[in-house]
Amino acid sequence: MVYQNIKVHPVLFGIAGWKHSGKTTLMEAVIRILTERGWKVAAVKHDGHDFEPDREGTDSWRYYQAGACGCAVFSSKRFQVVKTKEDPGLEEMAGFFPEADVILVEGMKGATHEKVWCTAPDELPDPRKLADRIEEKIREGRSRKMEIETLMEKILLPDEGKTCVRTYSMTEAAYQSWKELFYKDTGAFFEEMGRRTDQEQCCLSLYVRMAADLYPEYVKQSISDQVYFDTFSDITIWYGHCLREKGIPGLAEIRWLALPLQMKLFRLGRLQFEPDPEKKILHVHIPEGEPLLDEACGKSFEEADRFFGPEYTMYDCESWLLSPKLRKLLKPESNILKFQNRFQVEKIVYPFRQAEERVFGAIREDKEHYPEQTSLQRAVKQMVLSGEDVGIGYGTIHRNIL
Repeated sequence: MVYQNIKVHPVLFGIAGWKHSGKTTLMEAVIRILTERGWKVAAVKHDGHDFEPDREGTDSWRYYQAGACGCAVFSSKRFQVVKTKEDPGLEEMAGFFPEADVILVEGMKGATHEKVWCTAPDELPDPRKLADRIEEKIREGRSRKMEIETLMEKILLPDEGKTCVRTYSMTEAAYQSWKELFYKDTGAFFEEMGRRTDQEQCCLSLYVRMAADLYPEYVKQSISDQVYFDTFSDITIWYGHCLREKGIPGLAEIRWLALPLQMKLFRLGRLQFEPDPEKKILHVHIPEGEPLLDEACGKSFEEADRFFGPEYTMYDCESWLLSPKLRKLLKPESNILKFQNRFQVEKIVYPFRQAEERVFGAIREDKEHYPEQTSLQRAVKQMVLSGEDVGIGYGTIHRNIL
């Protein structure tokens, strides 16, 4: 399995150019320099034409000529594999070298990985400067991996989830391809991801790495580490849902979790805020897992007032927590009603049974089986058994009244 139990993914770097432009000469020089510096270097060459994989007359050549679909030769120190396959890709080739620090790719002019271009043998880039550049990328990659570890630690991702991220089979080429698709065409990303049987694990690995890659942008925009880690703690929340609902490590709600990766959702203390630049509104969301303390909510709104510009004129929220029907079930001093009182509730809708999902953990058709462990559960159960739905309230706050 590619990268199984490997802590650092190899850096992928290309040397491209037309035929007889000096690519192999430069590859050779860079490999030698990096190897002398102690790095493990693997090389992959793309041949635009078919090639003869073995010497005529060897045993392996004879097996291949006899019709073998593949042939392997190995000793105590090395092995060689020749296999027939239609259109093998760079991702597959790179997967053969998980132990490498860097994989140098000769050819593949149209591929998306970083590369240098050779124009003529007497005009090649300085191999030592190029080796310096590649070495810096190797070190950045190792630093990023520590960042991934730090991220998983800070968002309290359980050990099983950390193991899933560390061991999930994905080459650097595949990661970069998924990442490029995500930011270029999110709809196509989800469509492609939906075809995978392991999409929960794949997205967990992808999203954690992409979140780590996004950190420099947070730094650039002077957004604090606290906001960064709090925002991506949603990964842990939806990891827990996946584990409870499907019994496997991975992620649920991958479309929702795309928002923080696009910097369209930020958690500021207890609450999450989703800016809507077109409507000049800040949508408020309430992540699960903590009490809805009035003081904590107040601090979140205060922080949001500082965090977002004055062009956003209003907060809004659509949640079961804003349903006026809760006033019949809860005491006036309850934290839920204190939160609700912050808003001007304008309407109540019934698109789905959100209150049951949030209060009981899952919607059940046989409502008699809902648990009654808390006073809220008992009150909501009594209401739904009587045929009523709590519903979802919609409310607003004009920012100038905070």
